[in-house]
Amino acid sequence: MKIIKILILSIILFYTNQSIVLAQDCSKLGKLSKEYAECNAKLLKKNAEVLKNKASDKIEQGKKKFNKSKLKEKLIKFKNSKNHKEFMDKIKE
Repeated sequence: MKIIKILILSIILFYTNQSIVLAQDCSKLGKLSKEYAECNAKLLKKNAEVLKNKASDKIEQGKKKFNKSKLKEKLIKFKNSKNHKEFMDKIKE
């Protein structure tokens, strides 16, 4: 039973160490090498994906806030009015 636990523990440790190794540090490579360029490209791609997700979350939160605000109602009234006088009359109502 102890052998199985040790085996499982060693497998878990091995795989967690592999994930740390996969997150490469590009500074170890030569700056003019092909591997350095590939490493930087991969890191930039990962970072861009993270930033894209954060930005889309913030945009969704902004849309929710805008839809709840009174400004949206006023903009809709302004858009549906034919002239300034009609718009002012709708606001006073």
